[in-house]
Amino acid sequence: MKLLKENSYEIVRLFINQVGITIFSLVLYTGLDFGMGKDSSHTVRIWLSVFATVFYLILLYNAGWEYGSKDKIKIDAGKMGAVRGKGVIMAVVANSLNFLFAIIGVVSMAIYFATEAAWLYTVFSVANLFLRFFCAMYLGIIQGIFSYLPANSNMDYFFETVGFGVMPLLAIAATQIGYLFGSKDIRIVNLFKSKPQGPTMGGRD
Repeated sequence: MKLLKENSYEIVRLFINQVGITIFSLVLYTGLDFGMGKDSSHTVRIWLSVFATVFYLILLYNAGWEYGSKDKIKIDAGKMGAVRGKGVIMAVVANSLNFLFAIIGVVSMAIYFATEAAWLYTVFSVANLFLRFFCAMYLGIIQGIFSYLPANSNMDYFFETVGFGVMPLLAIAATQIGYLFGSKDIRIVNLFKSKPQGPTMGGRD
């Protein structure tokens, strides 16, 4: 709890990044529907989703790197100890609502398949609507993955909800990698730079 309290600003910032990229994604999808019609190519929608998701992961990586870099200064100064998996912890909390609604949606729909209780389908619909709105950047990718299922079917919605519960793992990984690299002062650009060769031994020919 102390870790969450001390890093509440960073966690909220991660969530705000999600809200921002969600709005950005919805604008892209809306523009696509108006420009090409609602029956526009699924391929275009998938690529828009890939673009938005990659952009989102870059934002999370940069945020994680910044947090890790700040902690490195404190760790080196002896003001705090290293916390393994801190990026994971912060990202899980920031994505907690996504996981919560995904679990609610999957469980309620699974029970609905067995009981056909109408109120369970209502619970699922609310959870699914939340996920489609707050995880809009993943929507095109998820719909592309499960495009082999009949459109607008209960099974289609069920598996898409499972997808919404899995995709945030990418956000958690991006944040943790960024934090880890930042805490070790590792920059991705430097990884691709060739190391300068040292002076050669021996005299001239």
